[in-house]
Amino acid sequence: MNPYLIAGSVLAVVLAYGAGHWQGDDAGQAKVQAKWDQDKARLAEEYAANVTAMREKEQSMQVNADKLRQEKDREIREVNARSIALSNSLRNRPERPTSSGVPETAGAGQGGCTGKNLYRENGEFLIKLAVDADELRIALKQCYAQYDALK
Repeated sequence: MNPYLIAGSVLAVVLAYGAGHWQGDDAGQAKVQAKWDQDKARLAEEYAANVTAMREKEQSMQVNADKLRQEKDREIREVNARSIALSNSLRNRPERPTSSGVPETAGAGQGGCTGKNLYRENGEFLIKLAVDADELRIALKQCYAQYDALK
């Protein structure tokens, strides 16, 4: 056999293999890139749908939280109105005497242990304490309601 013929056929096989590999590699890259682009587009659509759903959920939760806050504020206004009315009713009560001792006989003191004989300062203190407790109770109720709504 002719050595040029053998070298030519080996060269033709090598060139054919190289051209096929080059074309196949480009086609494979294009195929992989097309799949990548499809996945990326699908993920972008899912992300946009999830973001939209979360925004709607967030807005509904905010509306619910605003309603709960308005209810809490209304209840606190009612408590404050009652406390003002109670404070005004204490104006006719006697003030605590300036003596520093305990009454000498039982029942001799003007304040006594009943609400009927309660001194003005003691009544104002108790009203303020009750208002603070009611405001905390109302805030806790709103907090529980908001937490339960988020669950």
